[in-house]
Amino acid sequence: MRGLVFAVLLGCSANDSIPAPLISALNPNHGPPGAVVMITGQYFCQLPVGEDPACDANGAAQFGSVPGIISAYTDTAIMVEVPDGIMGKVSVTVTAAGKTSNGVTFTAE
Repeated sequence: MRGLVFAVLLGCSANDSIPAPLISALNPNHGPPGAVVMITGQYFCQLPVGEDPACDANGAAQFGSVPGIISAYTDTAIMVEVPDGIMGKVSVTVTAAGKTSNGVTFTAE
């Protein structure tokens, strides 16, 4: 029985208990390509509790299916440039460590 418990514990990774990234707001929530948007929320770094909230840009921000250009990245805020090639309303998401956030609407002008 001890071997079974040990095998189950080995199957877990460090971020299994960390929720997917969660976007709470975009500021601004509209703008032209090239504009800089601040995405705020939590769990963008996918680090265990107690780790440094500043992390390398280990995730991606998408405007629909088009990736944005990230200039700053922490566990609670991302600064990203609106990419070319989007029009109208699109859903912005953040993906980190294989987990994707909720989508928040951005209007490209």
